[in-house]
Amino acid sequence: MTLQRLDRLTEQQRICLRHVYAHKTSKEIAPLLGIEPGSVDQHIKAAMRTLGVGDRRTAARLLAEHEARSASPAPPPASSAPPIQPLVYQSPDVAPPLDPAMMGPPIESGPQRFIGLSGDTMREQQAGFSFVRPGGAPTLPLPIGNNRPSDLGWLMRLVWIVAIAIGVAVAFGGLVSGVEALVRLTRH
Repeated sequence: MTLQRLDRLTEQQRICLRHVYAHKTSKEIAPLLGIEPGSVDQHIKAAMRTLGVGDRRTAARLLAEHEARSASPAPPPASSAPPIQPLVYQSPDVAPPLDPAMMGPPIESGPQRFIGLSGDTMREQQAGFSFVRPGGAPTLPLPIGNNRPSDLGWLMRLVWIVAIAIGVAVAFGGLVSGVEALVRLTRH
């Protein structure tokens, strides 16, 4: 019965679930597919309903296991027709199927509890999915180019909050002194 449900998944749902299996969030999947994060969530929820599961990671695991079984080599056909050669070119818009043997177990999203580990420790499975921004220039808390507000660490967010507060205070001081200067000019 699960096999029939897996066959009912659309290609877009399958692509989203493959990315979920690769430990990506909806915000990370959306730019890869050229759609909004809400649309990614809708594809994943529809896939979860189709598969009858209540967790996106479980849905992704079911699809990965199904694709792993489907990818195992089948015995050659009894007919004398030559086997069909797979396509050499694959569209860059389509995510390749993930190899479940190369993936670690799914990591649940949300706050993680690291018992006995320091905050700097990273799981080995997560290390392949993190990236380091080149250069030491501060990133803006605005979605400019490839920068996203969620890319900032807590220290950089704190720096930007303080910088914005100081900027607002200086601008307000300039406004008050400008109005005061205009009042003095109009009195004379």
